[in-house]
Amino acid sequence: MSNDHGKVLPSYMKVFATLCTLTLLTVGAAEFIHFGDLGPIPGYSINIFVGIVIAVVKVICVMYIFMHLKFDHPMLRFFVYVPVFLFFVMSFALNFLEKWTYTR
Repeated sequence: MSNDHGKVLPSYMKVFATLCTLTLLTVGAAEFIHFGDLGPIPGYSINIFVGIVIAVVKVICVMYIFMHLKFDHPMLRFFVYVPVFLFFVMSFALNFLEKWTYTR
C-alpha cells in the first residue's frame, strides 16, 4: 500500500489558493465596502452577513478537503454540513436579535 501524495497535493494547493483569495475578499469587504441601510436592516448587519457567508464557504472548503469529507459517504457529509449550517444561521440570528433588542 503506497501513500500517493502526488494526487492530493494539487487539491491542497487549490484549497490554499481559494482560502487566500477568500481572505483577501473578506478584508476587502470589511475595509472598502460599506452598505447603507436597507429598510429596517442596518448596513452593518449586511456587512456582518457578507463576512459570515464568506466564512461559511471557507469552512466548507476546509472540511471538504482537509477533513476528507470529499471521500466519505454523502450521508455522512449531510450529518456534518447541516449542523455547521445551523450553527452559522443561529449565530447570525442571535447577533441580529441582540442588535434589534438594543435599538428598540
